[in-house]
Amino acid sequence: MTTKTDTDMHVSYEDQQKINKFARHNARLDDIIEELKSKENELQALEDAESDLMLLEDQDKVQFRVGDVFVFVSTEDAQQMVEERKENVSVEAQALRSQQAANLNKLCFQ
Repeated sequence: MTTKTDTDMHVSYEDQQKINKFARHNARLDDIIEELKSKENELQALEDAESDLMLLEDQDKVQFRVGDVFVFVSTEDAQQMVEERKENVSVEAQALRSQQAANLNKLCFQ
């Protein structure tokens, strides 16, 4: 007593193009959201590092990570480098938020 229904649907070429366009924008939006989360996590880590540096002000030199190695720099230099990196990450995060808004508009107004 099983019934078999025909579920094949015809999709026009224009509709398929719209589906593909939507899928591309949606995938890009997902990528932007992941990048934005990464930038926000990095920003939080930099704020934590900045707080830790305030506790180490009495030390002459602190270790600072540059790429894959750690170098000794003065506390003031480390604070300056952290502040510069925070500014860069904030700018990058803002650019991602703009891209996110643009992609949302594309998804909503197709």
